[in-house]
Amino acid sequence: MDHASYLERIAAKSMSEIDLLNLARSCGQTISSEFSQVVTITFAMVVAIYYFLHQAGIRMKVFAFTIYTIGILAYLGMMLMESNVGTGAIEALSAIPVAAQSRPTAHFLAVRASWVGVTASILLNLVYWVLWLGTSYLLFFWRKPPDIAPPHR
Repeated sequence: MDHASYLERIAAKSMSEIDLLNLARSCGQTISSEFSQVVTITFAMVVAIYYFLHQAGIRMKVFAFTIYTIGILAYLGMMLMESNVGTGAIEALSAIPVAAQSRPTAHFLAVRASWVGVTASILLNLVYWVLWLGTSYLLFFWRKPPDIAPPHR
């Protein structure tokens, strides 16, 4: 195979700007969906702690926390894979000369690079670990307060 036909094959397989923009946006949507699953799992764990795990022995607590951790780490792995694909799409979009970028691409890249995009990325990473640490605190250190009877009149 000669060099020209190789370049033609690569050009035929390359993605258009709209393909890259859609890929970057869909990666963000997938990450958001996967994060909502982590929040759901965490709330389920909080309910389990409140209703019955607070009374369980240490072995049961460690088992439940291990299963919970494996679950959220699986989602973290999927989110990281999706994030890498999205980063590649954003890098490819950024490589397009500014004068040649469509307005949606320019606005998308501008918001991602602004304080809004940076803050959203930091918060997503921070909240993920706050949920995990908060769940570990509730499971191993929190004590359910005793039920207090309402005052009689």
